[in-house]
Amino acid sequence: MVELKAFMAALEHHAAQAHDLKDKYEMLSAKEKEMVMKEAPDMLHSPDAYYQPVFTWLENLQQKAGDKTEY
Repeated sequence: MVELKAFMAALEHHAAQAHDLKDKYEMLSAKEKEMVMKEAPDMLHSPDAYYQPVFTWLENLQQKAGDKTEY
């Protein structure tokens, strides 16, 4: 269980970083957004396409573990 809590803590940190990245992207100008996305991996259509699955993964794990605060 210690390893799971450590994994979930790392995932929560990763989710927070993904959220920050999405927020920073939203502050870019249209031209900057176009440049950023032109250089993004083909499978990534927007920062939200990266951010949302990470948060869904974290939420699903939290529900499955029944522990939303102690990791």
